[in-house]
Amino acid sequence: MKKLLIIILPLVLFFVLSVGLVSAQGSGGNPNIQVTLDNPFGTQDSLFGLIRAIIDDVVLPIGGVLAVLAFIYSGFLYVTAQGNETKIKDAHKALLYTSIGTAVLLGAWVIANVVCRTIAALGGPACPI
Repeated sequence: MKKLLIIILPLVLFFVLSVGLVSAQGSGGNPNIQVTLDNPFGTQDSLFGLIRAIIDDVVLPIGGVLAVLAFIYSGFLYVTAQGNETKIKDAHKALLYTSIGTAVLLGAWVIANVVCRTIAALGGPACPI
């Protein structure tokens, strides 16, 4: 109980004091200041465009690099197996899982494109190319 109090008490004091300091700032500044936040994914204004932008701009580059590294690691396992059957089985398994992961990664990209084009063909909002 004493350890819990030692942890919680400073946090409570920090939040109480920070609220007092923030409210002490007041609103005496310029009330006409407007803050705008840019969309980090460009000009996507639909859910499907956002999902496609996330897949194209985040998932594919990171997943592609990881897939290449996984294939290199699988090859390294084959080279270091040196005829040992258990190590060769581990290398086979690593190569199989790497291939499946790469297929899932590319499948996500294909599915996103198919969904966007299908929705555009049905008269919905078109995804940017």
